[in-house]
Amino acid sequence: MPPANTQPSKEPFLIGMRSCLEMVFPDPETRPSFRLFNDWKAKGFIPYYKIGRRVFMDPKQVRTALDKQFKISEF
Repeated sequence: MPPANTQPSKEPFLIGMRSCLEMVFPDPETRPSFRLFNDWKAKGFIPYYKIGRRVFMDPKQVRTALDKQFKISEF
C-alpha cells in the first residue's frame, strides 16, 4: 500500500464569501459585517475567484492578505 500523502495541498480551498467570513472570524460577536468584508474585496484587500456570477475565496489566502494589509507590527 502506498504511503498517505502527508503534505498539505497547494491548491486553493474555495468556499463562498459568507462561509469564508465565518471561518476567518469564527466569533460572531467580534466578526466584521458581511458588508465590510465585501468592501474589503471591492478595494482589493482580499483575493477572490469569480466563477460565473459566484464569488469564492480561500480562507488561508484571505487570512494571509488580511495579515499583510492590517497587521500592526510593534517596532
